[in-house]
Amino acid sequence: MAESPVHLHLDCASGISGDMFLGACLDLGLPVARLEEMVERLGLDGVELRVERAKRGGLAGVRFSVLRDGRPVEGGGSEGAAHRRLSTILRMIEKSGLGSGVVETASALFRRLGEAEARVHGVDVEEVHFHEVGADDSIVDLVGAAVALDHFGPARVSSSAIVVGSGTVSTRHGVMPVPAPATALLLQGVPTTPGGAAGELTTPTGAVIVREFVDEFEPSGTDRPRRVESSGIGLGSRELADRPNALRLQRATPVVSTAGPWRRVAVLECQLDDATGETVGYAAESLLEAGALDVFTTAVQMKKSRPGVAVTVICRPERSSELAERLLLETGSLGCRRTIVDRLEAERSTSTVRTPFGDVRIKRAAVAGRFLGAAPEYEDVRRVAREQNVPFREVYRATLRAAD
Repeated sequence: MAESPVHLHLDCASGISGDMFLGACLDLGLPVARLEEMVERLGLDGVELRVERAKRGGLAGVRFSVLRDGRPVEGGGSEGAAHRRLSTILRMIEKSGLGSGVVETASALFRRLGEAEARVHGVDVEEVHFHEVGADDSIVDLVGAAVALDHFGPARVSSSAIVVGSGTVSTRHGVMPVPAPATALLLQGVPTTPGGAAGELTTPTGAVIVREFVDEFEPSGTDRPRRVESSGIGLGSRELADRPNALRLQRATPVVSTAGPWRRVAVLECQLDDATGETVGYAAESLLEAGALDVFTTAVQMKKSRPGVAVTVICRPERSSELAERLLLETGSLGCRRTIVDRLEAERSTSTVRTPFGDVRIKRAAVAGRFLGAAPEYEDVRRVAREQNVPFREVYRATLRAAD
């Protein structure tokens, strides 16, 4: 029997930082040896890792920290490593030999972070000098997060709303409001709450981990049923007055009925009576390119018997604000409606088959282990048909025969 897919869930009731995330991963079973090997491959001479059991607010967990020459490195405290450019960090990762999956994920984390910093400071991304996030501890945190994701191999990562804190935080650029500008930018479209604690609870490294890893956010009180197999607790560096400063990471398997898994989606809708067909078509293409799961139109009759078109967009809830804004900008609509619903989704997989005309991907679907059907990937069939100068239908039928 095949193993159930791994589902990781982040409980961010006290925010999230890179060191808290790694502490939770270590408590959940990530071998510290994998992180030690990572430090060596990155060439971070003089850097050591400290993993210790501790408590925050009476809650026990793992406190993970980075040392340089025996002293803790916190928030860019390592002066010799506090001014690395993005290109320098990407070269370190590329040359590490950590494996293609880890290199790709770690590079994506730093690129996303670099783009946020560049927008905040109004400079080109290649001009960004990382300060706090360019120090040894942040490099260990983000590349370590990529190692952790590779170790657990989750099929899905979900999260609670992110508690960001309140008040102000001191940075190398001065005193900033919480969340700090880069953190706020990274968390656009993500459900957040200030929480009751003063100070910064979610850091830029924590924010970029959330933005890059999390597939779905589950609002409090509407969490999906899941079977928790084990939990890990990662502890923050300070005590909080009103709660344990801890991040909980749960390893779970989804509770699936015989009918199949349900996932939450947002449905965005608006009606148009003054948009051209080209405008509507372009808007649909733009929304799909921006991450919508589906876009379709319906002919409707509007006020004063005017013919119009209803545009419906289906997307993940965490993308709904961003896509609703795009919908209005592209169509000129003065507003749209949003409904959150549960959608039954078939289990999907993709593989590549060899046909007489070339390799073509084929998509398969099943519900509760029962086969639903298979279909060749349209873009592959189209490409092969054009390259080989044969009819589309011939390539399509050949792909189905190869799949059988």
